[in-house]
Amino acid sequence: MAYYTGTANDLSALRQALIDACVLEGWSWNGTSEVLSKGALFLRLQIVSGYLTLLGRTSATAGDAPDVVRIGQIGSTLLAFPLTYEIFAFAGEVYLVINYSVDFYQWCAFGDSTVQGLPGSGLWVGASVGSGAASSGVTMSAVSGGAGGATTTAALFWATNVTSTANRNAWLHSDLDAQGWWLAQTLTGQNVGIGPCVPLIGLLPNNWNSEAVLLPIRAWKIRASNKLSLTADLEHARHTRVDNYAPGQIVTLGSDRWKIYPWYRKDTANRNGGSNINHTGTFGWAIRYEGP
Repeated sequence: MAYYTGTANDLSALRQALIDACVLEGWSWNGTSEVLSKGALFLRLQIVSGYLTLLGRTSATAGDAPDVVRIGQIGSTLLAFPLTYEIFAFAGEVYLVINYSVDFYQWCAFGDSTVQGLPGSGLWVGASVGSGAASSGVTMSAVSGGAGGATTTAALFWATNVTSTANRNAWLHSDLDAQGWWLAQTLTGQNVGIGPCVPLIGLLPNNWNSEAVLLPIRAWKIRASNKLSLTADLEHARHTRVDNYAPGQIVTLGSDRWKIYPWYRKDTANRNGGSNINHTGTFGWAIRYEGP
């Protein structure tokens, strides 16, 4: 794993930092098509209308995911520069976290699914916002996430109540049932999202020692007869609650170190989230950290 951190004065500098980190870790960059690639993984990385956009593909020029995912304005809060970035680049997974305006965080992530036997490429990609404007902010809770309006869950593979591709902030190419990037039996069908982590995510932190355990971040494909297939089980990131952790805090568990972040903005007074809000309560995540 390689760890990079720095400041960016605009989105172009942020994109270049991500490209440079990926190239050092074995990815290839085509500046003409604006595509990062590694083996069967292809990702178009562009700056469009004030957003950093990521679009998964199955080849350099085709097989696009139904929509892009993005880093940019959420609600009424614009990105503020210069911002601080951190990049965690593993062999099969890449995570970018940015911090701006003191306590706001956003992220993008992509990688190769570790689940064996998928007929698709296995590329997964996510970011804080889908392709639609999240003008109403964030909608998430301990049991669900997303809505039909102009909101985002701001968390990876959390959304459950999303009926428009524009509101989806994560995609995965499993090609199960020959359905490519679909996460359900229809393109706009309800997602599994955070469901399998319920009720555990709502029970954290532990009342005995105030610690929050790390829960797996997974993605699922809804199959015929309401069956489920696991399509991703992230190797280097976990769900957690950040009630008793400061953003960026390093936690040591055995031989592993993890950096803790809120999904968007920590708010302990409204820890279980809500609808049309400018924070993510105390919902957060941990990324494996092998930096200095």
